[in-house]
Amino acid sequence: MKLDQIDLAFLHLAITNNDRFNEQDLARSDLAYLGVGRTLDKIAYLKDNNLLKLDGEFFCITSTARQILWDQSEPLQIRILRLLQIRSFEESDIAKYLMESTLEKEIDELRKQGLVIFTTIKNDEKILRVCEITQEGHHTLQNQLLDPTIQLLRALEDIALKIQNSKIDDSKIKSSLDKLKTISAELAQD
Repeated sequence: MKLDQIDLAFLHLAITNNDRFNEQDLARSDLAYLGVGRTLDKIAYLKDNNLLKLDGEFFCITSTARQILWDQSEPLQIRILRLLQIRSFEESDIAKYLMESTLEKEIDELRKQGLVIFTTIKNDEKILRVCEITQEGHHTLQNQLLDPTIQLLRALEDIALKIQNSKIDDSKIKSSLDKLKTISAELAQD
């Protein structure tokens, strides 16, 4: 699934508002310019792709959406590359969207590996230094998506979340989650 800059803005709005937002939050956000039709279209798209869900009067971010850019178990460099697939950003905007304080070291390491490049853009008499993903960066993400161990670990995380949110007895939930954690730990060691 491909996200665009507006999808990112909706998900970021939810993340920065305790994982949810409502109509008033939208009206106060940078997304107010979209208008009703485009806003409804975008929300429907995000709901259809299991990135937002409706909870009363709030739209809540799902665990699927959280895994895209905000899963702390994912390496920060991978999350940076995923963000740059959506669009090129200045370093400060990357930090803002990923909700990290500084990324200088990680971005510099990605640059040294040839996964990102910096481009300078002149904007309103200011010179901006924008970070872009390279073809090698795209290949790195593609290889990560195809890695069977990573796919299996993600499937196990999804199963764990479903078990945790189920209505099963707490002792059975704990037992099932412990088994999944053991399998995940063994896979991560290989």
